[in-house]
Amino acid sequence: MEKQELIPTQQIGQQSDAEEEEILVSPVEANAAYQKAVKHLLNVNEWHRISTIEASCFKLYDQNGSPLNRAALEGDYIRIDIPGPGTAAGKGFDWVYIEQLDNYTDDGADIDVTLLVARPSRIPGVIGGNIAHFFTDRATSTFMVFRRANVLSVEVHGRNEVPNTKDQNLLDKTRNLMVNGGSAIGMSFAQWHLLVSGILKQSRLE
Repeated sequence: MEKQELIPTQQIGQQSDAEEEEILVSPVEANAAYQKAVKHLLNVNEWHRISTIEASCFKLYDQNGSPLNRAALEGDYIRIDIPGPGTAAGKGFDWVYIEQLDNYTDDGADIDVTLLVARPSRIPGVIGGNIAHFFTDRATSTFMVFRRANVLSVEVHGRNEVPNTKDQNLLDKTRNLMVNGGSAIGMSFAQWHLLVSGILKQSRLE
C-alpha cells in the first residue's frame, strides 16, 4: 500500500502538500505514537490550539447543524472561522463535509494509516443554498496519519483547489478570490505545517 493511492487525483486548479515525519526507536514505539496522533487528528475542535497559531478556528457539527463535542466521524461537518469577513452563503463561516474517514492496516508491509477526507459543502441542516466555502466542491483536503515500521508521518494534501465564484453574490465572489491566496481548506499553508508538526509533537510527549 502506497499513501499516494489514498489521495484524490489532482485534475484542476492548485494542489498543496504539508507533511512532517518522525523516525522512532522501534515499530512498537511508532505504533503507540500513531494511536495518539490519530486521536489528535480526530479532535477537530482542538486543531487551532495544537497548531500553535490560532489563525483559524474549527468546530465540529452534525448533519442537522448542531455542535458536537466528540471525535470526528464520517458524515460530520466542520465549521471554519478564518480571519477576516466570512461569506453570506456560510453565514459568516466556511463549511466542509467529512465524506470519508477510514483506517487501513497492511500487516505484511507493517503499515497503518488513518485518513480523513473533507470537501467544501453547504451549511448543514439547511435545504438548498450555495457551497459555503472559498473553494468549489471539487476541492478536497486529505488528512492522514501514516506509519510504516518505525516511521510516522502526519500529512495534509489539498487537491483540485479552485476559487468558488460560480452562483455567488459579488461580495462572496470577491472574498473567495482573495482568500484563495491561502492554501488548503480553511488555513494557510504555513499553518497546515504547524498542525501536522503539532500532532507529531503531542503524540511523542504524551
